[in-house]
Amino acid sequence: MSNSSINIVRVAAPLRQQVIDVLRAAISDGRYAPGDRLVERELCETLQVSRPILREALRQLEAEGLVRNVPQRGLEVVTLTAEDVRQIYQVRGALESLAAAEFIAHAGDGQWAQLADAMAAFERAADEGVPSRIQAAKTCFYDTLIAGCGNATMAQILKGLHNRIQLLRGVSLSEPGRLPNTIREMRAIFDALRARDPIRTRHVYDEHIASAARATMQSLGKTRTTRSGVTERDFA
Repeated sequence: MSNSSINIVRVAAPLRQQVIDVLRAAISDGRYAPGDRLVERELCETLQVSRPILREALRQLEAEGLVRNVPQRGLEVVTLTAEDVRQIYQVRGALESLAAAEFIAHAGDGQWAQLADAMAAFERAADEGVPSRIQAAKTCFYDTLIAGCGNATMAQILKGLHNRIQLLRGVSLSEPGRLPNTIREMRAIFDALRARDPIRTRHVYDEHIASAARATMQSLGKTRTTRSGVTERDFA
């Protein structure tokens, strides 16, 4: 994986946070793939930051479950197991469908307008068919929903969970036929929300999460060829 596209744009945010955001984005969009080593010397040179700043950022990403320290290898991007995926979607389904229903009760006019804009942006991105834009627009929709749920604790938990979900979102959307289903499911969620129907909202949201989980497991379960050229099964 080439590091040439990873860089820091100096803004007002603390440098440590900028490094975290840049590396998190590089992991979520696949520039750093599962199993890729994160070599401190190379990252310091690429990002033009000191080793202490980089180490603080990497510790945060490790706490978020995006990287792990492997004996005799050092830090690398996590490779999620079948059980990891099952647990992530189980927790996501329980909390996110509740957050969607709570949005109806707590969202203000501005948040409803933001949600409508996010839905329109997602449908435009889906029409364009650019994976990175689809993922970004989908994330924006979820973030708006969670921000308006009125439960700061649940929003904080989901924010942390979504950092790991980003590792799976591209896998789910890459499954043949998944995108048209995703569009229909997202529209069903939005329509249920707009109708102010919390029961229907939770039902269609549960269906969406279950469908995403199935697509992810199917995609990850397919035979693939490792970088060493050995063919293996991700999951039995």
